[in-house]
Amino acid sequence: MQHPICKARGNPAGSRLFFTTVLAMLISACAPMNVKQVDRLTTVEEHPRILLMPPDIRYYLLTAGGVPEPNAEWTEAAQTNFTEAVTDYAASIGSDLKLADKTNLSQAEIDYEELHSAVGFTILSNYFGSAPLPSKNGQFDWSLGPGISAIGEDHDADYALYVYYRDYQASGGRIAFAVLAAAAGAATSVGSESGFASLIDLRTGDVVWFNVVSSGSGELRKKEGAAAVVRTLFKDIPTNTAVE
Repeated sequence: MQHPICKARGNPAGSRLFFTTVLAMLISACAPMNVKQVDRLTTVEEHPRILLMPPDIRYYLLTAGGVPEPNAEWTEAAQTNFTEAVTDYAASIGSDLKLADKTNLSQAEIDYEELHSAVGFTILSNYFGSAPLPSKNGQFDWSLGPGISAIGEDHDADYALYVYYRDYQASGGRIAFAVLAAAAGAATSVGSESGFASLIDLRTGDVVWFNVVSSGSGELRKKEGAAAVVRTLFKDIPTNTAVE
């Protein structure tokens, strides 16, 4: 049976709405236990070199009819603020963090970004959600595959940090429609914000840490909001990565 993520890809608008709806449902279902990590990272370095991949952050405007329209200005501001906030946070605690150049990504780096998104949704659904995989035996055992080691070699990094985030802001027309719908006794979405992050061992491809950020964590289009999201998202990352 084809995975629902794959089925949704044929319709970009449907795919975006599908991802957001599923992610919001899964986050609300697993909020009390949204952080998972191994007990200790294994690395030859006392302070592992962490590569921040370009954050997959997107902002959309929900039209009156509920159609998500990409907003390039909001997206650019959010990506810039988030990256700066992560960089400042890492510097403040002495982490060896380097940034991947989003303007010069290899095809492999683009492919692994997409794979990370798919694996992240699978973790939410099959580990934290209501559809556990019997073969996992309840173990947190997820990977992007050993082929990702080439990225570690190219960037001289031990771990890769991936971030996926989507924010849907309601337009005035959408809010008005929701008010009318509520008067008629129907519930209508007026937007959502949610995402997740993973720390990947670049030698094995294993997901060694995973966390979720949900509505109310902060507004990425503002610098102070992005800083708040970063503090929330990375507060429980394994301490011997030097991100404490």
